[in-house]
Amino acid sequence: MAAPRDIVDALECVASIYFSDGRHKTRAAFILTDELVEMCCKALAVAQNPNLGPIKFHDLLRHPAVNLDAGTVTLGATVLRNHDTRNKMQHVNAAFTVDEQHCADAILDAVEAIEHCFPGAFPALGEPLKLALRVIRLHSSKGDLRLRGAFEDAMRAHRWNESGRNARVSEPPYPVGSRRHWGLILFPEYAQVESILNRLGVP
Repeated sequence: MAAPRDIVDALECVASIYFSDGRHKTRAAFILTDELVEMCCKALAVAQNPNLGPIKFHDLLRHPAVNLDAGTVTLGATVLRNHDTRNKMQHVNAAFTVDEQHCADAILDAVEAIEHCFPGAFPALGEPLKLALRVIRLHSSKGDLRLRGAFEDAMRAHRWNESGRNARVSEPPYPVGSRRHWGLILFPEYAQVESILNRLGVP
């Protein structure tokens, strides 16, 4: 079952921010990831109860339509921990944040939550987004550090100028293969990125 368009759009937004060159990108992506999980769960709860009013996150997870009780379901406990971390960021300590790997883990948790709520949603995602999630997985705690380093080296070494797109006169010569600038190429050049991942044997 395909996930609702607004949920897929939100996931694409999170991935785009994760790969952007903006300051505090991991903080922003993490917060939006938590909102995405909440939006996903609430869609199911509202579908069963259209008059559902304000509801706390842990109660939302226990809603019969959602079935992610943090006390009994591992994924529920994980997304609740992520939610608590997000609350610390926004309501306890403005300087509190997460690193890139923690953020990648949370994004994968959100994908798992989407698949839980809408079984079969992942295969229905667009190929560029699935490719971006594959790179995110490589940079999560589930990724192989050796392959991560090899991938980053291969991205830097790849001859991106041979992709068939001529640079505009006003376009800065960004080293797009560097991690800092992946946001410029990951989605539009996903096929080339996929070939690098496949060549290295990245899951």
